[in-house]
Amino acid sequence: MTQLDQTVRGFLQSLNSNAATPGGGSASALIGAVAAALCGMVGRLNDKRDGAPGPLHDTLGKADRLLARLGELIDEDAAAFDALAASWKLPDDSPENTAAKESAAIAATQSPLEIMEQAVAVMRLAASGLERSKKNCLSDAGVAGLMAHAALEGARLNVAINLPGIKDAVTRYSLRTRSGALRDEATALRKRIDALIDASYG
Repeated sequence: MTQLDQTVRGFLQSLNSNAATPGGGSASALIGAVAAALCGMVGRLNDKRDGAPGPLHDTLGKADRLLARLGELIDEDAAAFDALAASWKLPDDSPENTAAKESAAIAATQSPLEIMEQAVAVMRLAASGLERSKKNCLSDAGVAGLMAHAALEGARLNVAINLPGIKDAVTRYSLRTRSGALRDEATALRKRIDALIDASYG
């Protein structure tokens, strides 16, 4: 059974245990998935009662794809960390083991990096919702934006903690640079989201 197939209570109990996974990366993916689902809700509530497309109808497919992918990343991040932890037990006695450790470290960094990428995309949808939604859905769009930003920042910490384990300097630099660029974009989006929220509720 995947983490996503658990009850909410079951997933929280797993997080609350002494097991290493699911951990912060999976939690970040879940938060991002919730934010994506809220974007989907906002889009659907803006459709017309007769079924005609509303002003956010074009966002529905994007929201659904983000929800699905972030749901998958809950398990993928946990699996990547489990593989990394297993690689730590390999002796440094062969090129094969060294390569396996490097591969596991890279995979464990790429997973939260993708969570960051997906979370930024959710933030864009949330901002669009705040700009185009009818009034009674604005708070939901705002919550989506704030949660997606939290998901990004949480995933960023998981990127940061894994980067030192990557020995190849070029790969490490590339991953760090991508993480920084995503955070910069998220910071700008957060300012936009905050301004839109303040304009509605300030």
